[in-house]
Amino acid sequence: MKSKNLIILAAVVIAVLAYILIFERHQPTTEEARKEADKVLHDFDRDDVQAIEIESESGHVRLERVGEQWRLRAPFDFPADSSTVSSTLGSLANLTADRRIAVEEIEPAEYGLDDPAAEVTLEMAGGGERSIAVGDELPLGSKRALLIDGGDEVIIASGWFVNDLERKTDDWRSRDVIDFLEDDVASIDIEAGTDTIRAVRVDDRWRLLRPLEDLADDDHLGGLISDLRSMRIEEFLDDVADLGELGLDLPGYSITVVRSDGGEPLRLDLGDTREGENDTEVACRRGDGAVFWASERVLTRLSKAPVLWRAKKVMPFETWDVREVRITAPEESAILIHEDGLWHFEDDSEADLAKVQERLRSLADLEATDYDLMTPITSEMGRVEVVLEEKEGEERPLLVFSFHAPLEEGGKAMVQVTGRDTVMGVEVEDVEAVLENLDQLRPEPPEESDAESN
Repeated sequence: MKSKNLIILAAVVIAVLAYILIFERHQPTTEEARKEADKVLHDFDRDDVQAIEIESESGHVRLERVGEQWRLRAPFDFPADSSTVSSTLGSLANLTADRRIAVEEIEPAEYGLDDPAAEVTLEMAGGGERSIAVGDELPLGSKRALLIDGGDEVIIASGWFVNDLERKTDDWRSRDVIDFLEDDVASIDIEAGTDTIRAVRVDDRWRLLRPLEDLADDDHLGGLISDLRSMRIEEFLDDVADLGELGLDLPGYSITVVRSDGGEPLRLDLGDTREGENDTEVACRRGDGAVFWASERVLTRLSKAPVLWRAKKVMPFETWDVREVRITAPEESAILIHEDGLWHFEDDSEADLAKVQERLRSLADLEATDYDLMTPITSEMGRVEVVLEEKEGEERPLLVFSFHAPLEEGGKAMVQVTGRDTVMGVEVEDVEAVLENLDQLRPEPPEESDAESN
């Protein structure tokens, strides 16, 4: 009998535990329930808000969610500052009630609710709406009377959030000049007088198409996008009478960026400069019609001569992507293979990982001092073939570096490489660092102990 009772008791305990685990743990705690009860907006998730309409002393504002961003739709169409919108929604979501009073117990005019100081309408996902009518500031404090969703009670709450609602129109506008990253760019065109630059991204690498075809300087193009992203609008110029006064009738630079996702291309004209409060500012006209002064972060990089936008490095690559390297010099050669994180020679003898990586780094960092030299007629100093990690659906990429001796003593060595239709000059010492002393790629033999030597 006792055993039967123990079994029943155990079953009850297990059932209670299961209920707690399945149901109770997902229920709010007493403290969480109290905080939710104190909130002005019950069952409100700011991530469900699709549009915001505000009427206040500052005028009428409408903002709409577009994907992950916000856009100002009234009093005009313009990208919105998403962080400002998020902050405002956070203020509303966290607003708590100090008191609740039945509507029939008060005179609305005494609380400013007959003609609200501000009205907010929130359009929610699924088609619903939430509304907030904000009364005048109450005596002896900064409290406000609120009427939520036209309900039957007036809520008295702290009025600090009203500053968010009464922002001027410009405070809702995004101050970003561009809103994309380098990875979002398919191509970029730059016009500077008669000079033109065109660069495209191919397999995460920049290539120049104008003023000549060659590998582009990835750091310089990436820096250009970064400079554009760092620009901030300092003053909006909505009623510009004469673009010529800003130098925008004949811009110093015109930039067109094509997005890789097929989105609307960006056009940006840059005109005259002025000294702002904190930095130099440049007059800008964007393709969406916006005209403004923005912090100058890009003119120095744009002023670089077009021919100098080509890659300084002969052929950069990631050393850890290399799966095989073949080095051929006049008096020695070596084939090294990368497997399971280690390097070994073709005969399976061990190679020194650090030394191989150092040699590859010297090759990847090799910089050109001259371009478009004549086809080499001197003897070959050596050759390096680099087999990179296989990309999906493609054969393993192969880079071939061919080095030739200088035309004269003290001159530059010459190099040709797969993927660049130019002969480049490089320092002889840098070539020798790649080609010579291949035995140094082997591990150093262990030192003999005194006992062994005796």
